Amino acid sequence: MDTRRLGIATLVATLFLCIARSAAFAQLTVPNPAPSTPPGIRQEGIYVTAPVFLDGALLFRIAVLLNGSPNQLPIQVRREYVETALGEVLATTGSGAETKTLFDPHTLRVHVKREGNVSLLEVVDAKHTDPLPLVTVTPTDAAYYQTTVDALAAQWQSQLQAALIRSLEIRQPAAERHALELVLRAAGILVVVSVVVWRLMIVLRRRIERLEAEIESRDRAIEAQQSRVVRDQGRTEKARRRFLALELRAIEPSQRLTFYVASAEIVLWLLALAWFLATMWAFSLFPQTTSLGQRLAHSAFAVVTTVIVAGLVNRVLDVIIVRIARAWRLAPFRHSEDRARELLRIPTIARALSGFKTFVIVFVAVLSVLGQIGVPIGSVVTIGGLAAVALSLAAQNFIRDFFNGFLVLLEDQYVVGDYVTINAYSGVVEKLTLRMVQVRDIEGNLITIPHSAVTHVVNQSRNWSRVNYRLPVDPNADIHKAIDLVRAAIDSLARDEHWSKAVLEPIEWIGIDELSRDSVVLRASIKTAPLRQFELRRQLNERVRRAFAEANIPFGAPTPAQ
Repeated sequence: MDTRRLGIATLVATLFLCIARSAAFAQLTVPNPAPSTPPGIRQEGIYVTAPVFLDGALLFRIAVLLNGSPNQLPIQVRREYVETALGEVLATTGSGAETKTLFDPHTLRVHVKREGNVSLLEVVDAKHTDPLPLVTVTPTDAAYYQTTVDALAAQWQSQLQAALIRSLEIRQPAAERHALELVLRAAGILVVVSVVVWRLMIVLRRRIERLEAEIESRDRAIEAQQSRVVRDQGRTEKARRRFLALELRAIEPSQRLTFYVASAEIVLWLLALAWFLATMWAFSLFPQTTSLGQRLAHSAFAVVTTVIVAGLVNRVLDVIIVRIARAWRLAPFRHSEDRARELLRIPTIARALSGFKTFVIVFVAVLSVLGQIGVPIGSVVTIGGLAAVALSLAAQNFIRDFFNGFLVLLEDQYVVGDYVTINAYSGVVEKLTLRMVQVRDIEGNLITIPHSAVTHVVNQSRNWSRVNYRLPVDPNADIHKAIDLVRAAIDSLARDEHWSKAVLEPIEWIGIDELSRDSVVLRASIKTAPLRQFELRRQLNERVRRAFAEANIPFGAPTPAQ
C-alpha cells in the first residue's frame, strides 16, 4: 500500500515539476523567434506565423514570408487588425440587464469577397448592411497551408461564422442568466455528491481502521507463533499448523483492506475528475472566463486528465488483482496441503503484481505528460534507456534478486511457514518478497538473505519429511536382536494413536550401515509428515534406549554421520 501511494505521489510531483519547467523545455525543443517577438508568433521555415484567437480559442494562423518585400505588412500589425475587427463584432452597448451586442447572432453572416489575388472575409447582419472587413486571405497564407486562396477562404469563412455566432450568443443577457443557472445547479449537485462521498469516506475510514487493527493483532499472533515454532521443535507440527491457520485467516482481512482502500481512492479520483471537468465547462459558458478556460484547457487539461486517469487505472487494477486473488483462493485443490501452500503464495504474488503495474503506470503517465508539454518522447526514452543500462550495470545483484524472486514464486520452492536450510542457515521462513527471504533460526535470530545470494535450498517441510535414523551398537552385542528391537520401536510408534498420523511409512528400509572395531551402525529410514521428523526422532530415541536397557544390549562408540 505504501509503495503504491508513493508511486502516485511521485507521479503528481513529477507532473507539477514538468509544468513549472515547461517553458524552459519548450525553448529547447521548439524553434522560437527572438526573445523580443510577441508570444505566439513563431518562425516556421520560410514563414513567420501568428495565431488568431476568439474568446481564447484558436481560430487559425496567419502567415507572412520571413524575407518578404519591404511593403509586406508586419505579422504583428496584421494580427492586431484582425483582432480589432473581431472585437468590433463582439462589442456591446448598455449595462446590466440592458446589455446588448452590436451584431445580431441570428442574422450574422460572413462573406468572401475576391479582390485580385487575395480574398477578403467580411461580416454583415440585419442591422449592418455595410460589410465590416475581418481578415484578408493572401497567397502566402494559402502556400503556408498548402492549398489555394479560394479553398482557404472558404474554410476560414465557415470557422469565423460559427465562432462569431457562438460568441455573440453567450453574450446575450438571457444566455448569461441561463448559463449562471446551469452552473449553480451543477455546483449544487457536485456539493451534494461531495458531501455523500465525504460521509462514505468516513464509513470506509472506520472499516479500514478496524481491519488495520485486526491485521496488526493477527500479525502479532503470527510472530508469537513463529517464535514458538522455532523454539520448540518437539511440538513443531502442532505449532506449525496453528501458524498456518493464523496465516490463512490473515489473508482475507488483508484483501478486504486493499479493496476498501482502492475503492476509496477510486471514488476520490472520480470526484476530482468531475470537479475539474465541471470547472472547465463553467468557464466555457461565460465570455469573461472563456479565455481563461481555454488557456487552462490547453495547458492543464491533458496533464490533469493523465494524472487522474493514471490514479483511476492504478486503483481499478488493484481491485482486479484482489478479485483474482480471491477467486484463486476459493478455487478447489486436490489436497489440503496444496491448498495451504497456494493460499500462502497468493498474497506475495498479488503484492508483486501490484508493485509492478504501479511502476508501469507511473512510467507511461510520465512519458505521456512529457510529450504533452513539448518534451520529445524519443529523447526521454533514449535517456531513460541509457539510465536503465547504467543502473543495471551498477545494481546487477539487485536485478538478479527480483528475477530469482519471481522464480521462487513461480516454482514454489518455499513459502512462508516452511522450515528450510538456505546456504548454511536453517529456520522457519518468516517473510518472502521478490528481493529477499527472511528466516528465523532456532536461537531467534532473523536472517535476511537476498535471492541472488542463494546457492542451494533444502526444504524440510515440503509435502513430507524423513527420519534418517542411525544407531551405533557394540560389536559384541546380538546385532540381529538389536535390529528387531529398533524395528519394534518404530512399529510401536506407527501404531500409537498419538504418533500414527505423523508416520507416513514406518520402515522404508533397515539394516547394518557401517562396521568398525568400535561399533556397528544400524540405520533405518522412516517417512514422516512435514516437520514431524524432529519430534519422532526424539520419541524413537527414548523407546530404543528403554528397549536396549531391558535387553542388556550396549551401545557402541558414536560415529560421524555420513
